[in-house]
Amino acid sequence: MIIILTQCFPPTIGGIENLLENLSIELSKTYKVLVLADDHDKKNDNYYDSKHDTNLVIKRISGVKFFRKRKKLTELKKLLSSNKVSHVIGDSWKSFELTIDTLNSQSIPSICLAHGNELITNKPSKKIRVVSILDKVKHIVTNSNFTVSLIKDIGITNKNVTSIYPGAKNTSHLNQEIIQGIDGQPVITTLARLEKRKGHAHILSVVAKLRNEFPNILYIIAGSGVEFENLKKITLELDIVKNVFFLGDINENQKKYIFKNTNLMVMPTLDESKKNSIEGFGIAYLEAAYYGIPSIASKVGGTPEAVIHNETGIIISDMSELYRSIKDLLANRLKLNELGKKAKLRAENHFTWETVGNKYLHLIQNLDN
Repeated sequence: MIIILTQCFPPTIGGIENLLENLSIELSKTYKVLVLADDHDKKNDNYYDSKHDTNLVIKRISGVKFFRKRKKLTELKKLLSSNKVSHVIGDSWKSFELTIDTLNSQSIPSICLAHGNELITNKPSKKIRVVSILDKVKHIVTNSNFTVSLIKDIGITNKNVTSIYPGAKNTSHLNQEIIQGIDGQPVITTLARLEKRKGHAHILSVVAKLRNEFPNILYIIAGSGVEFENLKKITLELDIVKNVFFLGDINENQKKYIFKNTNLMVMPTLDESKKNSIEGFGIAYLEAAYYGIPSIASKVGGTPEAVIHNETGIIISDMSELYRSIKDLLANRLKLNELGKKAKLRAENHFTWETVGNKYLHLIQNLDN
């Protein structure tokens, strides 16, 4: 049995949640998998948990953070006493902070996932905590080569580290759920949490300029977050209310409808590493790619590994390039379609969860060799 320790798991929405969900499903095709996850909303959690087969069991841990971590340790010890646990995967170093010594004392192989943000800190005390845990885990799996460099930067140089790109869920086979109000041409979309580093504010400024060339342009903002009110304010100030559609969080069926009606995915992330925030990879670019949609991204963090410049999209080096990059692609449908075809091919060949799951299985099965 494989145990997955995580603070981030559906039905909560996010990139790490997406990764942990699909990883647990893929691993459950070969192993029995038990996920020890945080309890967020009992009704929604119960509905989500009931949809999985018997080889994937989700156990929710409730309470405030201090007690949740200790409850997970207690549950883990109970499971270890059964002698049926072969490996333990943690969503980050935080999930091993109270558990790694117990696992090592019983020679249970541990795999720690690393995403990027959680490794960046300006606090020496936190860096010591991070390094002390990562030094103890058996293996580290990062979401990009960029995140491998972050591991090395904090002083982890003699540890087994493997980079496995996350998979992206292909929703093209689902029934689409029509969303009223998506009426514009061309359509550009950002699918992300509403955080400053995702670059929404810069895109809004560009949309205001693009109306000169594309009067009916529509910018779809899918997601929720702390920047919502600020982005609404900017939209009003720029007088582009008719050109911007705030969707909030969306389900997979709605996602299909959005992508079927999108010409270009735009998410030029900002380097906010000084504020302990950076993009480690970027699953949303690949989700769009399944629909033949190219992306515009920035040369920040691991995003150049998710979007290949002039092959599956455009990588900008500076926000001053954003306007021209969007304008040129929307005006050149031949190039837009060519980049989209290559993006789709790359996603289908390298980023299906079956492909990614097999890489994790290979790692797990060879961990003791």
